[in-house]
Amino acid sequence: MPVTLRDARDSPLDRDWIRTVYRGYLSDLSSSQSGVFPALDWESRESEFLASWFADSRSHPFVILQRGAPVGFALVSRPSGFSHGSPADYRLAEFFIVESARRRGVGSSAVELLFSRFAGEWEVLENESNHAALAFWRRVIASYTQGQFAETRRAGEVRHRFRTPRATLPDAG
Repeated sequence: MPVTLRDARDSPLDRDWIRTVYRGYLSDLSSSQSGVFPALDWESRESEFLASWFADSRSHPFVILQRGAPVGFALVSRPSGFSHGSPADYRLAEFFIVESARRRGVGSSAVELLFSRFAGEWEVLENESNHAALAFWRRVIASYTQGQFAETRRAGEVRHRFRTPRATLPDAG
């Protein structure tokens, strides 16, 4: 099950693929929350919102591939000073794996590739009511960092902070 990442800024097809699955991602998020996402005026702002991913120099959008076919996406961002405490170097702002590829190690493999690509202080935030996401992130981050991470809760969010020691650039696939 080879999993690779591809910079989504390099291909209009990758950007279009993300647009087609993004609503499913929001639907997944809204099912674990209080309906915040369906209340957003997504239809009129979709293009503007996703375009910001590809225009912002602090954003790194990726398509996650399994055997060369898109199965997910991730957005790594370089946060500004708005974080609680000292800002992280990187934030995993968005992460999604299509349902047919879940629970097969695809997400874990993709996360390892992302964390290894960017050295520095990371943060990953989850809604505390999204129990499946919390379990996934706790397991993956604990494994990757060998337990060297901090978890805090604030205002309905769970925040994981940790440092990646090295940056490697695995093949983009």
